[in-house]
Amino acid sequence: MICLDTDFILDMFKRKENAVLKFHSLKMEEMASTEINYFEVLFGILVKKQISKQEMELAEEFFSSIIMIGLDHSSSMHAAEISAELQKTGQIIELNDTLIAGICLSNNCTILTGNVKHFSRIKGLKVESY
Repeated sequence: MICLDTDFILDMFKRKENAVLKFHSLKMEEMASTEINYFEVLFGILVKKQISKQEMELAEEFFSSIIMIGLDHSSSMHAAEISAELQKTGQIIELNDTLIAGICLSNNCTILTGNVKHFSRIKGLKVESY
């Protein structure tokens, strides 16, 4: 299963060619995203002065068309271990990214992201760029 990261989803929404082409190449794969990514996308829409009904509908339609994976005990444990290990080595990444990585590890997902630099620091996480 491939887990779509927030930056990939936003690039798709913006119709950036590399993201759109990659999305079409994934049609035969099982696609998922996390509730954390859903939060990040919705927050990005809702924080604007003018909330776009069209953007909200696009987000709702997209996220309802793929598998959504939540944060559970196993993924929380993975995320805590990731955060602790990275902090000990001075390679801190955003908390949301550690939660997403924990979910991916717990569900044996590859993360599809443009943020390869951060996610590649995480041992055992399969990372794919676009």
